[in-house]
Amino acid sequence: MNNFDYEEPAVKDLLKKNSHLRIMVDFLDNKLNPKVLELGVERGSSTKAFLWYLKKTNGQLFSVDIDDCSKVSNSEDWKFLQSNDLNSEYILENFSEIKKNGVDLIYIDSYHENHHVLKLLNIWFKYLKKDGAIFIDDIDSFPFREKKDIWNSIIYDLTDDVIKDFYYNNNEKVLYTKYFGENGLGKIYKLVNFNEEAIKFKKIWNYNPIIKIFYPYLRKIKKILSFK
Repeated sequence: MNNFDYEEPAVKDLLKKNSHLRIMVDFLDNKLNPKVLELGVERGSSTKAFLWYLKKTNGQLFSVDIDDCSKVSNSEDWKFLQSNDLNSEYILENFSEIKKNGVDLIYIDSYHENHHVLKLLNIWFKYLKKDGAIFIDDIDSFPFREKKDIWNSIIYDLTDDVIKDFYYNNNEKVLYTKYFGENGLGKIYKLVNFNEEAIKFKKIWNYNPIIKIFYPYLRKIKKILSFK
């Protein structure tokens, strides 16, 4: 484990113990010159946390956002590109190191819409190194259920569903972990080699979800009949 001072003022609040940013930074432990691809910058909280860590480990951060976030940092360890994060050809033209060598961690925190997130997983999985991980932010609807916020609850649940679908399609290639707290964080851990692509669709049996509604009553009926 590293011996970094997480109490430094610049990152004390961002990287407090058990925070999702701390979970991701700690994941990079023992990675040699770690490389990170960040999809979504906005105000730059995750950007600054990654850069703090990567400065100490001789690593590098590649960030993409549809808005111009180039003023977030002037770090020499940071490369920023203004682009839609689905435009992989353009991104890889500018970040050729990713295409050639891959990255150790990918952080998805851009457009929070289930189909967008699934497309990102399918596109960028290939460029993740073996034993690397994709982290997906905002996948737990509980904070919004507490507020009775229907719209965001649905969005977060749908995102959670597509991540599970991605895992089911690639269960022999990945491990999936979900962290609760904050707004939820998913981790897709890659078991296969860099450049191996994700399986986009695998037919997996599922029951009719309506059955869940009637299951308690069907169970009671079955129990009653079994005594006859």
